[in-house]
Amino acid sequence: MKQRGWLLLAAGISLLSGCAVTTAQQVSQLNEEGISQLQAEDYVAAKQRFEAALALEPDNAVTLYNLANAAHLSGDVASAERYYRASLERDLTNPACRHGLALLLLQTGRGAEAWQMIEAWRTAQPDSADALAEYGWMLRQKGDLPAAQLHLQHALEIDPKNVRALIELGILYETYAYPDRARELYIRALRQDPQQPEALDRLRRLTGIARRTTKQRGGVEP
Repeated sequence: MKQRGWLLLAAGISLLSGCAVTTAQQVSQLNEEGISQLQAEDYVAAKQRFEAALALEPDNAVTLYNLANAAHLSGDVASAERYYRASLERDLTNPACRHGLALLLLQTGRGAEAWQMIEAWRTAQPDSADALAEYGWMLRQKGDLPAAQLHLQHALEIDPKNVRALIELGILYETYAYPDRARELYIRALRQDPQQPEALDRLRRLTGIARRTTKQRGGVEP
């Protein structure tokens, strides 16, 4: 599955009448427009917005991540990897960027490199909810579901609002055939990030299944 996560920049810029727009505001606006294009799956238009933003601020880690995400979604793996790495060189604190790069490595047959990267992160930051959530994700990819669950639950003990941990634990509960628990976790993830595409997709699918099941049983729809 392609990485569909994107970093939403802070909105709500208030411009006084007659004041010049700063470079930072232009970059923010271009990134927001690009994110809207990503959500509409217009990857060419999104890339154009992000490239315009990067031309204004060539070292902006968020713009580089957004470019990586657009390239990844459109299938341009080489560009995506280059932009993911460039973004992380400038800012190691973006867990979505680490996840995007790890997913790309896994998709391109470099699972060992992805594992090494994530394990090094967890070792360096053993109390990081983001690192534990990513480690749990990788354990799930390797098929070690009990260990994945332990790490994801630990991540949520540290940060109950960690979106990646909530989504990953929800996926595990789906695997264990506990759809109600999974649905609640996706709802919690969406409270933190209302536009998180994976949580939205999974919640919609589970809600559709629940409605069909209820209709078949002659009950009231949820």
